[in-house]
This record gives sequence, structure tokens and C-alpha cells, in this order.
Amino acid sequence: MEMEFLNDRTFILICLVLAVFRVYLECISFDFQSLPLTQRVMKQNGQKFHRTGLYISIGYIVLFAPTFLI
Repeated sequence: MEMEFLNDRTFILICLVLAVFRVYLECISFDFQSLPLTQRVMKQNGQKFHRTGLYISIGYIVLFAPTFLI
């Protein structure tokens, strides 16, 4: 199975925008625990799950933004 869409500049740009939006939500102190899906599914580990998502978003920005801008 080929994954050529991973090299598509449009796909990378969309993922970068979503990662920047995720970091922005963290900067404005958005309460992820108040999301309905987090309340139902992850009662105790929700904070850890969302913190991991923040680290992944920051890593994606650090790894792909310089390549995309050049």
C-alpha cells in the first residue's frame, strides 16, 4: 500500500494548521476536560491524553514547518 498522500504539500499544510490550532488552544487555556467526548470516554486519563496530543502537535510543527517554509 503506497502512502503518497503523506508527501502532498496540501496535506502537510492542513496538518500544520491543525497542529498550530491545537497549540493555540493550549495557549488560551482552553479546558479540554469540558469536552463531551473527554467526559464520557476518559474520565481519569483525559488530561494525560490531551497533554500527549500537545507534545505531538509541537513535534509536528518543529519537524515539518521548516521544511514546508523552505
